[in-house]
Amino acid sequence: MAAITTPPSCCALPAVQSNYTSKGEVIKVGDLDVYVVGPKGSSRAILVNYDIFGDHPCTRQVCDILSTQGFRVAMPDLCRGDPWPANIWPPPNGFPEVLQHIQKHASFPEIQKNMKATQEFLRSEGSSHFGLIGYCWGGYMVALLSQDPVYEAGAIVHPAAFPLEEAAKVSCPLLILPARDDAKETFDAIFDVVVKKNPASKQRRFDDVHHGFCAARADFSDALNAQRANEAIEEMSHFFKANIKA
Repeated sequence: MAAITTPPSCCALPAVQSNYTSKGEVIKVGDLDVYVVGPKGSSRAILVNYDIFGDHPCTRQVCDILSTQGFRVAMPDLCRGDPWPANIWPPPNGFPEVLQHIQKHASFPEIQKNMKATQEFLRSEGSSHFGLIGYCWGGYMVALLSQDPVYEAGAIVHPAAFPLEEAAKVSCPLLILPARDDAKETFDAIFDVVVKKNPASKQRRFDDVHHGFCAARADFSDALNAQRANEAIEEMSHFFKANIKA
């Protein structure tokens, strides 16, 4: 796997302290904890790859809002309760230290295995069509997961940058939602590759909010952040409805 590129703000902004009470529940899929919310048995299900701060209340809040649009949303705890600690920020030795910690439990092969297990659980409930969301590091993981044709659409929100050769392998339409800190030239180039292969792909930039505005760094008490996060969720909802079969 190629090196992950993140904007400087990724190692500058801590996770938000949130007292949000989530609407879903945590279920066990084997020994894996999975946060699930939304109508059980919905034909459309969305699997979420969170950012390096793990199963965070702000990320659950995004799942909850998206689930009101008729999707069954599932966020497996890929880090097995051991994400990067929010109280150790910025990371003393930079982002490579964070990735080394994350990959103890969430190497890409482990992510593939756990996403497949989550998908099979959702199938057992009645879901039959699947999309993906990924944030920051999780956005890169979704770009890799989206090479599996079982997924009908993917959304990457303030994603880590990934190589153009990986973008060329994405097999489904991809929605790319960079923030102001996510280099325009980098993601324009990625989008150009993705849209040539999957013309339904879309990109919208959020140039007045920070990297992380729609996951663990989302501050829903800030009016602009809340507005842009809700706009990003609306973009994802429209995109999934247009590209995931009912």
